[in-house]
Amino acid sequence: MIKSLAWILLSVLVMPVLASDWEEVTYDSDDDIRVWTRHVKGSDMKAFRGVTVLESTVTAPIALLQDVKRANEWVFNCKAMDLIEELSSTNAIYYTVTSMPWPVKNRDSISETTITQNPDTGAVLVTMSARNDIFPVNDDHIRVTEFEGTWLIEPLEGNNIRVTYEAHADPGGALPSWLVNSFVVEAPLNTLREFRKVVIEDQYQQATRSYITP
Repeated sequence: MIKSLAWILLSVLVMPVLASDWEEVTYDSDDDIRVWTRHVKGSDMKAFRGVTVLESTVTAPIALLQDVKRANEWVFNCKAMDLIEELSSTNAIYYTVTSMPWPVKNRDSISETTITQNPDTGAVLVTMSARNDIFPVNDDHIRVTEFEGTWLIEPLEGNNIRVTYEAHADPGGALPSWLVNSFVVEAPLNTLREFRKVVIEDQYQQATRSYITP
């Protein structure tokens, strides 16, 4: 009952991101990745949604997401990611540095993640949101103070899963329009491309988590 209630609450929280005004902007037929964007009221940065289907266990993406030392290998423009604090087995706080093209200053962010599995469908939802109360801004980066995102892993027939990656952020500071417009397409597209390559490794496919039912 508690898990079901938590899932409902988390689903309600991400409902604004699941609005019907998404516009499909690209499709990679080789890797079966589709990317949509949508305007967010009061923000110059669009939200993005990337979706792909592949053969994998439901747990493997979670194991990969938690393997922060490898984030720079597959998360778009990720320079580094570190675990700040593991609050519980399904709740943690992370620090991320995102590389930006010169002369734009690199961004850093602090985010809290929560993992919940739908007991009825087996789908796993990872929610991410900015935390600005952990430690102050430093002079080396511009802090991303507004960020919301989700990873949704849904089991399908034939040992396949559908992975949906959505996010919206305010990157802070002045950014050229070409960079803003390209980022919301390139981030989900390239992240999911590399995700597909790494998540199939045995260490992730064989991973188990006590809070995830295969």
